[in-house]
Amino acid sequence: MSSVPKTVPQSGPKVIFRGFREADKPRVKDLFWCGMTEHVPKLFKTLLFRRTTFSILMIIVFLSWWFYKSVIFTVCSCLVALLLLYIQSYGAKINYITCRLNTDLKNIKKTYMDERRNHFWVAEHNRTVIGTVCIREDEKDPTSAQLLTMSVDKGYRRLGIGNKLVDIVTDFAIQNNYSRVFLETREFMYSARRLYETKGFRLFALTENRLLSGYIFYRAEYSLKL
Repeated sequence: MSSVPKTVPQSGPKVIFRGFREADKPRVKDLFWCGMTEHVPKLFKTLLFRRTTFSILMIIVFLSWWFYKSVIFTVCSCLVALLLLYIQSYGAKINYITCRLNTDLKNIKKTYMDERRNHFWVAEHNRTVIGTVCIREDEKDPTSAQLLTMSVDKGYRRLGIGNKLVDIVTDFAIQNNYSRVFLETREFMYSARRLYETKGFRLFALTENRLLSGYIFYRAEYSLKL
C-alpha cells in the first residue's frame, strides 16, 4: 500500500509520492548531500554566538595587541579563529553525511525496501526527485521506528511537500503497528523543528554534541505517540 504513487492535491506543481527505485539513488544522495551541507552556516552562526566564542575572541584580541600592537594582525588573528570555527562546523556535517552514505544509504533497497517494516519514499516532479524521507525499525525497540532522511529541494519548499512526507511516514507506522515514531534534528534547524511540532511530535531530549575544540551544540530528539 505504501509504495502506491500518490499525487498532492495542490495549486502548485504536480508532485507524486512513491517508493524508492534503484534509478533514484544518485539524485537521492545528491539531495541528501545538499540538504545537509546547507545547514553548515546555521551551525556556524549558532556557535558564533556562544559565550565561548566571545571569550576566545577577546583573548585573541588582548594577546595580539599586547604582543604586536598591530590592528591588522589582531583583525587577521580573529578572522583565522573564525575560519577554523567554520571549518569545524563543515567537518561536523561532512562526518555525518559520510557516515550515512556508508551505512544505511549505501544500499537503500536492502536497508529499506527489502525489509517489511522499513520503507523509503521520494517526492517526484517532472520525473525528478525533489524530496525524500524514510522510516526504519528501532534496533532496540521493535515497537518504535525512526524517521530519517527528511529533505525537500530548495525550489519546492513551502508547498506542503514536507507535511505530506511526514504524513506518509506516520500512516505507514500505524499500518505496521508501531506505537511511536521518533527522530533527531539539530537545535538550529528551526523550520524542521516547527514542522515536526505542528505534526504532533514533542521534544523529549536535548543531547550534547561536541566538536574537537570542545564546542557544544545540541541534538534535538522528538517523539510522536501513535
